[in-house]
Amino acid sequence: MERPELPLPQLHAFVVLAEELHFGHAAARLGIAQPPLSQQIRRLEDKVGHALFSREPGRVTLTPAGRELLPAARRA
Repeated sequence: MERPELPLPQLHAFVVLAEELHFGHAAARLGIAQPPLSQQIRRLEDKVGHALFSREPGRVTLTPAGRELLPAARRA
């Protein structure tokens, strides 16, 4: 099975969000507003075909798919 080509800006946003586990803090660190960050993450999730984050009120955590992608995203 072929792996989809993943855009570096989306991977970078993913790594920052994985480190912060907070959309507002990650967006500030990236120097962008929160809605564009959310859109980048949704596009990346669509591309890989899995949710990468579990979003609950006041809490963001990595899913198993997110934990699996994180080391490769950091290397990219």
